[in-house]
Amino acid sequence: MSTTAPTTPAKRVFPLNTLRAVAALSVVTFHAYQSSRSGPDAAWPWDGLAHQLMTGTELFVEMFFVLSGLVLWLPVARAVLSGEETRSGRAMLLRRTARLLPLYLTVVLVVWGLTNHSMPGHWQDLVLHLTFTHIYSDTYIFWTAGPAWSLAVEFHFYLLVALSFPVVRWALRRWPDARTAILLTPPALLLVVGLAYNAITIHLLHPTTDDWSVWFSPASRAASFAVGMLLALLSARGVALPTVPRRLAATVGLSTLLALVVSRPEGTVLHWWPTLYAVALGVALSAIVLHEGEWAGWLSEPTLAWLGGLGYGIYLIHEPVLRVVTSWGLVPDPQRGPAFLATAVVVAVPSVVLAWISSRTVEVAGLRLATLIDRDGKKREYYPHLVADPA
Repeated sequence: MSTTAPTTPAKRVFPLNTLRAVAALSVVTFHAYQSSRSGPDAAWPWDGLAHQLMTGTELFVEMFFVLSGLVLWLPVARAVLSGEETRSGRAMLLRRTARLLPLYLTVVLVVWGLTNHSMPGHWQDLVLHLTFTHIYSDTYIFWTAGPAWSLAVEFHFYLLVALSFPVVRWALRRWPDARTAILLTPPALLLVVGLAYNAITIHLLHPTTDDWSVWFSPASRAASFAVGMLLALLSARGVALPTVPRRLAATVGLSTLLALVVSRPEGTVLHWWPTLYAVALGVALSAIVLHEGEWAGWLSEPTLAWLGGLGYGIYLIHEPVLRVVTSWGLVPDPQRGPAFLATAVVVAVPSVVLAWISSRTVEVAGLRLATLIDRDGKKREYYPHLVADPA
């Protein structure tokens, strides 16, 4: 790879943990709200605008996809634009897997084992979850651990990005002066695929509301992931918004999100809403990602930043916790009104504790395994001085 490319700006670590904390806790609150539906017609606890705002918290799941695209593509874009050697796709995939897979497997195996009391149990459910293919099953997509569907979608994108690395390196050797265009190609293709898939699905195929594998497929979220990758490219290119445009972007993005939430028809299927949420989130997040000055104070709030570091664990663990505390009678009965907020607290506290324990045990073990490989995805040589000199 050529080393004559222009240097990129100093690498910055964005204060995204606070956003992850808000997203994770919002998802916990929504599931508490969802579990409090009552009566023969499964009435929601709230009506009107309050109900619209609560169901609109699904946008935070879309935020996870956008942030994943950002953090996955940003180091690639920085390395390519500065002429540095990128990690291999194999190394990226192994490190990402080492970070996320141990807790995922632990949750899936524990929950599946506790809910299947006799063998072979729902072995199809277990196999599908262990291979991240449960998202292709209308029956099992939300079994065992409901939030695991989004992790399966993300792993599809991790694999796809890893497979793009050799193509990117080949293109750089052939067109060393087209670095930006080369980096733009993968997210552009994802964007086109996502938009085309949703257009065909929504306007030609007309799937029913419970065709879960259609509405929650990787292709349905391709555009959301692409939004994060495009933000990463802009940041790596050194694009920085002045104060007024940055504030305008934040205002427009947040206002658009609010407008989408309150205007979504009651009972509608997913339709274009996830993609629209992702675009609005991308506009709002540009105020953070495309900024070189000091962050707003709330973005560095210590407690939220700490919780955000546990966000993955909270997100994955909270639904099994909700099932347990409900079966033990520790939460209010389903009912109208704000009682679901108590359910959210009862679920959030042990979820945070378990996520913290996981961060010190299960997830640490995975990260240590990641140190066994080098940048090329090969077994790390810890004693190079003992290797015989071939000369």
